[in-house]
Amino acid sequence: MSRDDTSPQPQARPAQPWATAGRLLAEPAFRRIWLVGICSGVVRWLEMLAVGVYVFEVTGSPLLVASMTLLRLLPMALFGAVTGVVTERIGHRATLLISLATLTAISAALAAAALTDRLELWHLALGAVFGGLYWTTDLPARRNLLGALAGPARLAPAMSLDAASNNLTRALGPAAGGLLLALIGIGGALALSAALYGLSLLLMLATRTPQAGGGAGPSGWLRDLLAGFRFAVTDPALQGALAVTVIFNVWAWPYTAMIPVLAADHLGLDAFATGLLASAEGVGALIGALAAGLAGGLAQYRRFYVGGTALCLLAILVLALTDNLVVATVAVLAAGAGAGAFSAMQATLIYLLSPPELRSRLLGVLSVCIGTAPLGYAHLGLLADWLGTIDALIVMGLEGVVALTLAWLIWPQIR
Repeated sequence: MSRDDTSPQPQARPAQPWATAGRLLAEPAFRRIWLVGICSGVVRWLEMLAVGVYVFEVTGSPLLVASMTLLRLLPMALFGAVTGVVTERIGHRATLLISLATLTAISAALAAAALTDRLELWHLALGAVFGGLYWTTDLPARRNLLGALAGPARLAPAMSLDAASNNLTRALGPAAGGLLLALIGIGGALALSAALYGLSLLLMLATRTPQAGGGAGPSGWLRDLLAGFRFAVTDPALQGALAVTVIFNVWAWPYTAMIPVLAADHLGLDAFATGLLASAEGVGALIGALAAGLAGGLAQYRRFYVGGTALCLLAILVLALTDNLVVATVAVLAAGAGAGAFSAMQATLIYLLSPPELRSRLLGVLSVCIGTAPLGYAHLGLLADWLGTIDALIVMGLEGVVALTLAWLIWPQIR
């Protein structure tokens, strides 16, 4: 099939993109699904910070800190494409309801274990895996549903709004996690996670959306799963876009797992100050996503997508080379801005480049590419144990710059 015949063409930039976003928020179904993203986003970044600080305090191992984030991301690689097919079969709403109900129960159990001094590291590891399983539903179920409700003409403002709010949670989550760790301990952070997942579940229960078609036999599921991969590997524009996603997730994003280690060992910060430093990444990401939301046309979308990745990699190198708190904060802000621009365009590009009948499956393939992040986290964790955190970040940043340069040369479509 030809993408030119089946997928919506990129629309010209609306005269007032953020006014369009405001009108989308006035629609109840869109607003509730958007709020689910905010609640689950706060939990995601809160737990990454809180669990990272807690594990480092208990074990003193950067490798174990990185491993917790790795476990959260591993389901993306293993089950991202499967979730895309499942979502097509049982529907966006059903997928989200099942996953949110499961996460509410698990987070409540973890909070109870922490508050009664029975929390073990393997409990947190198990919670990270289930959190990662929920994360696989975000692109094929929640964001795909937002795109369908917005329609092609309002797609870019819708995705940029969602990316901007998600990046805001990258500021709110770590700040809340650091504050709760300082005041209550890990139990308080996990209790807030359970409450926010429960609120997300209530929001989805109140939302009515069109459901997907019926199920199919195992052969039909396998055929649908392979169809998404088959289209992705034969389309150069998708190849380039997915390659940049892999580069960002393997070499850029993993640095966030080292923020608690850098803060404690290199900058001498306590838990609350560490949360504030991590929040600077979220503030920068919000700025980057808002800027990307003003882009008009596919060419500008690609510039923010690739340029954001480059900015993040360069900022990581600056962060690794400074021991000044002000410079480190500015570097984290810049890395966040690059990540925000990248993330705002990621789902938008794949959505626009995908035929409608393959969209959930190709967003599932995108989840698999995001799921390569565990390779980056494992690589960074091993380098940190071998070379130290600073040298490990320098190596990662330089490797990422080389990889992005090669992608720029191999796939002219990303330019």
